[in-house]
Amino acid sequence: MKFWTIAATATALSLAACSPPAETPAPPAQEVVVEAPSGEYAVDVHHTTVTARVLHFGLSHYQLRLNGVTGTLNFNAEDPSATTVAITVDTRTLDTPYAGDRDFDAELQNSEWLDSTGFPTATFQSTAVEVTGPNTARLTGDLTIRGVTQPATFDVTYNSSWAQHPMGFPVAGIGFSARGVISRAAYGLNVLQPQAGAPNSGVADDVELVIEAEFNRPNPQGDLPAPAQPAEPVN
Repeated sequence: MKFWTIAATATALSLAACSPPAETPAPPAQEVVVEAPSGEYAVDVHHTTVTARVLHFGLSHYQLRLNGVTGTLNFNAEDPSATTVAITVDTRTLDTPYAGDRDFDAELQNSEWLDSTGFPTATFQSTAVEVTGPNTARLTGDLTIRGVTQPATFDVTYNSSWAQHPMGFPVAGIGFSARGVISRAAYGLNVLQPQAGAPNSGVADDVELVIEAEFNRPNPQGDLPAPAQPAEPVN
């Protein structure tokens, strides 16, 4: 009997090895909770940034940041596709990690790169929102840089929201992350364009824009008791 037990066990293991694995059922989709009410929100200027990433002579994706972001979000919690956003970026707030003797920030701001003197702002006005998932959407609109307007599209992720600030401040808040790629040549930014057939001979034409945005509005419920937790850092 012991032999048959061993043989049966070996046969069962062999069949199991040859059988296709059982399909694991997909986990149920998590419900996306939107606590922020519909209405007009303003950009939280202290917690919103636009970062530009571009391939630098084929070596790295150089990053710079634009800190002066203002604007409004007309949020429709019941129908996100009806949401609109209008953003203005102060090009004079361009900030690079350069730490040398040159004022590299000023050079980029006040040259043929951005010409902040003649064009102190860049703007984006949404024209359409296409919901692509439980917490994602594709945002299309008109992006204006150096006085040139071109269509631009961003993939947006809804992060979270609350009807009142967790520390008790009488404001509602909502936050998003967004990414999109633009051609800088389309806006007349032709400095150091790579030579034809030599993509690493200059600064790439494709520029990735990464936006981290928070929006606030007064809480219609008024000031509610604040939960007991440590104070938020100043910035």
